[in-house]
Amino acid sequence: MSHRILAPALNLALGLSLLLALLAGPAAAASKVPATVRVVTWEGKVLLDKAVKSGSVTVKTSEQADCLGGSPTNGRQSIPGTTALGILQQASKKYEQVRPLLLSNAFDFGLGLCGVGDAVAGGEQWWVLKLNHADSTAGGEGTVLKKNDVVLWYLAESYLQPTPSELYLKAPAKVKRQKSTRVRVLAFDSAGKKKPVEGASIRNSNAEPTNANGYTRVKLNRKTKLIVRKSGFITSNRVVVKVKK
Repeated sequence: MSHRILAPALNLALGLSLLLALLAGPAAAASKVPATVRVVTWEGKVLLDKAVKSGSVTVKTSEQADCLGGSPTNGRQSIPGTTALGILQQASKKYEQVRPLLLSNAFDFGLGLCGVGDAVAGGEQWWVLKLNHADSTAGGEGTVLKKNDVVLWYLAESYLQPTPSELYLKAPAKVKRQKSTRVRVLAFDSAGKKKPVEGASIRNSNAEPTNANGYTRVKLNRKTKLIVRKSGFITSNRVVVKVKK
């Protein structure tokens, strides 16, 4: 077959491929994965508990991020895909309480997190990363997220102590006004294994402490943010419960 016939066909194919790539590129770049981001300190302070959409990001490193030692420098680094550190960066653009991020580039193993907003690790404190209630060992850049994952960044009091179990509050999104409604408190250990929590109190309610199976009942007359704090545990998720007639 003549090359004069093949050349136009190849050029057409290449042109179509290029056009498709250009059309697909923005769509792919715009694709973001939704996940929940929680930032909690060992003192029980909740800096963030929000759903955030994120994809590839660029972060800044700082010479002031010296919580891990080494010699961090001021710089910028791209993080491709949707990751635990990337979604934290995305959240910091939207929510003032989690900015600035203080990141270190002092080591080959990847970026290190020193501070989120006014929560900055000092002394033996360090940031623990959990994905879907279990400890992540991949680091912030290597922890890849899927749709509706839950990411927890927890500022622990000391790396010399075991990480506390994470409280989890299970409650309905809507209840009837002043109707007794059952809720439950669970705790997830570092491996993500759950068990009921006895004696936990539901904040912003007059509920009795939870029983041996983790259950108690609440009565609400208005929209309420419920949360659980208990000594020796990581503070729970916040559940916004709406009230209907």
